[in-house]
Formats: sequence, structure tokens, C-alpha cells
Amino acid sequence: MDIDSLLSSGQLEQLISDKSSLNVPQVLATERPDKASSYLLNGRVVVLVNGSPYALIMPAVLNDFLSSPDDMNEKSLFANFLKFIRAFATFLTLLLPGLYIAITSFHQELLPTELLFSILASRENVPFPSFVEIFLLEISFELIREAGLRVPSPLGPTIGIVGALVLGQAAVSAGVVSPILVIVVAITGISSFAIPDYSFGLHVRITRFVFIFLGYLCGFLGIALGLFVYLSMMAGTTSFGVPYMTGVSPLEKEKGNTYFLPPIWKREYRSTFLRSKKEKKQADISMKWCNGDGPKMH
Repeated sequence: MDIDSLLSSGQLEQLISDKSSLNVPQVLATERPDKASSYLLNGRVVVLVNGSPYALIMPAVLNDFLSSPDDMNEKSLFANFLKFIRAFATFLTLLLPGLYIAITSFHQELLPTELLFSILASRENVPFPSFVEIFLLEISFELIREAGLRVPSPLGPTIGIVGALVLGQAAVSAGVVSPILVIVVAITGISSFAIPDYSFGLHVRITRFVFIFLGYLCGFLGIALGLFVYLSMMAGTTSFGVPYMTGVSPLEKEKGNTYFLPPIWKREYRSTFLRSKKEKKQADISMKWCNGDGPKMH
């Protein structure tokens, strides 16, 4: 790289990442030594920049951005439940506001009659269309989140919680937004906090505005077309030559490529897309006192 200076790992990440129209993060950044060590032992490359507290892990695929290093320390049942929660939270963050706009604007027949009457009654005094209403709330939520990060740390969480409560209640009382829309935005915001990686969470938060617009424009048809284009572009993205959707599409059920974790005594292989010189990281029967059917004592 022919540059005068390199001050941070974030600058290095931008310089070495593959080109992508989606601007999805292609490098994992972490301050945790155990996370860096775990990926290094599994065949990834870890880069350290002098003076930066972050380690860069590459290549990184979609599954990595929805995984937490704590998953390796939990039993597979608990870890997989949390992984499912994160995947579901990502879905809600990306599509819930757009789906709400699409249903209330084009597909009211999908709602139970009582719920539809409740939504219509709550929006009776709201002067704005649903698109403007949800756009104002989403921008307000992002403002509160960013303001909470910039104020002194003891006051940040307090300002965020109090600001959201006061502004939300005041907006509903003034007839600017409907109460149900406040619930939708709140669920979306809470779901975004469940995404482990900050960069990927930011990408999802920005992309959801596109699906809000598509839902307002064409309903489910717009969201379906947008999702098709989004997933197609995601499938065409690479991270240092590795397909970004590896482990998801095509779905591989063996050799370390799956999103969900098998029991620790079944994790014999490193991910095949890494092309490691040593594919296996433990013996078929890693616990020699067992018979190979699980952690049962002889």
C-alpha cells in the first residue's frame, strides 16, 4: 500500500477489503484475545496494527458476524438457541418496519379484524402517512442511540432510556405517531442490539430504510424483489476470495461450515472453505475415555 500513514486497523480494513456493492463488512474486528486466538487456531489470518487495540480477522463470512465468542464456551443447545435468537433479531431489524408498512398500506386482509380496527383507531388523529411516521421514528431512535454514545458514560444509558420514553409518550399524546408504530420501532431497535458485530449491525440498520421504502412503494412485492436483489448481491460478495454466504448457500452440513454448533466432541473439522493444510483439529474420538457416542463414561 502506497500511503503516507496507517493510523488504525479500521483504515487497513477499508484498504484491503474486496469490492462490494453492499458495503457489508468483510473483516472481523475484535478486542478480545480469546476470539482472535480461536479464529487463528481454526485457520484464519489475524492482523495486528501497532497502536490499535483491534485485531483484524480474515476471511470472514456471514455466519461469523452473527456468532459470539461466548458460544464456544456454552453447551451446544444453549449456544444454538442464542444463535437462533440472533438470526431472528437480524431478520426483525432488517424487515419488520418494511413489513409493517406493507401490511398496513396494501395487505390489510392479513390482519385479524380486531387488530386492524385497533390500528385504524390509533392512526385516526395522525396527520402523516405511515411512511413519514415510521421514518421520523426511526431517525429519532438513531439520534437517541448516537447521543447516548457521545455523552459522558454515567449519563449515556439514562439519557437514552429517558429520552426514548419521554419522546415516545409525547409523540403519541400529541398525535404525531401511533402507539402501535412505537412498538414496532422499539422491537426493531431492541433487535438491532442483539447483533454481535457492530459493523454488520450498522449495515443492517441502514439497509432497513431501503426495505421501508420498498414496502411503502409496492408492498410485499417490493420487499420480495428487494430481498431477492439483496441476497443475490450478498451471494456475489467475497471476503478475500471466499464466498460471503459460505455455510448458508449452499447449505453444507459437515466439516465445520454450519451456522449452528454440534456438540464439542463432534467438532473434528476446520471449515473447508479455508483450505487448511490440517483439516482436522481433533480426533474422531477426542475423549479417549468415551466410546464415541458422546461423553459417557465406560
